[in-house]
Amino acid sequence: MIKFFRKIRQKLISENKFSKYLLYAIGEIVLVVIGILIALQINNWNEQQKVKSNEIALLKTFKRSLEKDLENIDSNIEEFRTVDYSINILIKVFEDNLPYQDSLNFHFLNSTARWMPTIEQEVYATMTATDLNIITNDSLKIEIVDYYSFAKRKFDTSINRYANVIENASNNIFNTRFDRLWNTEDRAMIPHDFELLKVDKEYNYFIKSLNKQLWFEVRDPLNKAKSKSEKLITRIENELLKLEE
Repeated sequence: MIKFFRKIRQKLISENKFSKYLLYAIGEIVLVVIGILIALQINNWNEQQKVKSNEIALLKTFKRSLEKDLENIDSNIEEFRTVDYSINILIKVFEDNLPYQDSLNFHFLNSTARWMPTIEQEVYATMTATDLNIITNDSLKIEIVDYYSFAKRKFDTSINRYANVIENASNNIFNTRFDRLWNTEDRAMIPHDFELLKVDKEYNYFIKSLNKQLWFEVRDPLNKAKSKSEKLITRIENELLKLEE
């Protein structure tokens, strides 16, 4: 192709057709420029597709992590609902001065459960600002940052506070009032003296305050985490539909 154009130029020069040569040269330059622009456009399109592909992959990774979070959150909501039920059973027994039953041993155990719900933060923790900037939807990006900020600063902090309450109680309350702590094999925690426990001011105060702490430090954060994760999953799904069109 280059030899072909060179022959044309040489022929025009040899025939002293300078004006035609000039027009031809300009036309050749224009063709070269057009070729370069087309090549750049193709290259830009390829780069855009690559960035888009990376964005889709990143959003899918977040979605999988959030779905796992939601599964764990739902499981923990149910677990702590049973804890709340056990606490309220004990409060009623003490307030109404009800007699001892073997079934109460399970509620003594269950009321002291100290599961540690978590929100998976590894995916987000490995991200840099550059990685996150791949996400083109700014409002979605802000919502993702907000979710993981909530997980680290509020959710984890609340769960740890509640775990510390139970840990402190195991050292200062349970160990002097029950035979064995967290006997999960028998699913029971048996009081030394049930009648004394009913009038034990320290234990009564603990179990009543635990009811409130369970709500503020565990159940409410779990409910908020569920709402946030469900909303974020939906936002990501909608964004993926747009990107994959």
